[in-house]
Amino acid sequence: MRKSIKSFVTAIYLVTFAAMSPVMATDQNTDWEAQVRKADDAYWHDFNFSHSTALKAYLTSDVEFYHDLGGSIIGYEALAKVNAGMDDAKNRGRRMVVPETLRILPMRKGKDIYGALVMGEHDFFSTESGKVVKRTLRASFTHLMLLQDGAWKIARIYSYEHKPVTDTDK
Repeated sequence: MRKSIKSFVTAIYLVTFAAMSPVMATDQNTDWEAQVRKADDAYWHDFNFSHSTALKAYLTSDVEFYHDLGGSIIGYEALAKVNAGMDDAKNRGRRMVVPETLRILPMRKGKDIYGALVMGEHDFFSTESGKVVKRTLRASFTHLMLLQDGAWKIARIYSYEHKPVTDTDK
């Protein structure tokens, strides 16, 4: 009896470990989530503070942007023209992620991670002389980031559920 219980417990342990090992092995191969987060943070920092030409490093050449209010923009050159409109603004708007809503999920082909979905909510603020004045919008977003030549790049951008808000809204 004791031997059969020991065999049963051993079998359960082996089955559980075998079922978990592919997930554990895949997620421990690289620190992909930290890399995605770093690339996403860098993109939005440059979006908020740098010349629009800096954004090219973070985007695929075939980037597509879909906006529930503004329609679609296909290709880097078309998106660059829209982003260039921010370069001369004295009171450039600012985008900030709502930290507790941020989710980063892997996209796999077999065991290999080739992309990531970055999703959550973000707030938009008006500024004066570079200082945030007030929150104006909240929206949901989803980005598809692809690993290309060792760098994480944004390939698809979906921005939706735009709602006017004020600093008193939660």
